[in-house]
Amino acid sequence: MNQKIKEKIEVVARQLGTRLRQARQKQGITLGTLSQETALSTSFLSRLERGETSTSIANLIMIATRLGISLHEFFEEPSDTGKDYILSRAQERKHQTPLVAHGYSYRLSTGDLPDQQMSAFELSFPPEAEEQPTLLTHDGEEVLYLIEGSIEFHIGEDSFVMNAGDCVHFNCSKPHMGRNIGKSAARLLMIVTPMHSRDKKA
Repeated sequence: MNQKIKEKIEVVARQLGTRLRQARQKQGITLGTLSQETALSTSFLSRLERGETSTSIANLIMIATRLGISLHEFFEEPSDTGKDYILSRAQERKHQTPLVAHGYSYRLSTGDLPDQQMSAFELSFPPEAEEQPTLLTHDGEEVLYLIEGSIEFHIGEDSFVMNAGDCVHFNCSKPHMGRNIGKSAARLLMIVTPMHSRDKKA
């Protein structure tokens, strides 16, 4: 990863952290309380708010649910377009800097609809990642569609290989994770219900 990309990722992480802190303070919730209710350490949440670390989508779902906000608010300011749909152009997303989690990077693909029931993300798993994804669980359901590459996916005690075009739909209460087993980046579309979640590693 070159220095310019790294700096952009750090800027996005700081922006997300600022929005998280503002949402928490608006609710009158202390870091200690948020820590107790999310099972994430106070020190980790503090570093997250300062933009000094990144986190998984599962952790963001859990934090957003506790704060009573949509996932979209961590990435952009809430907006009311007056329309019943959000159109996301590929060219626009191409210029969005991704966030980095345990062994993968991700971008939010959905907009901000009233009473939103799901969120979609574009995930990229680099080959030979230095840090491997960790098992996680969260309430609700998840759909993963593999756009390109190959990954080994684990759900509970089961594991299987997914290739481009494969799709899996599962109950997220089971521990799950994926890892790239190919020689090039693996790209996925992830659709998830934004409910309570729990990452097994902060």
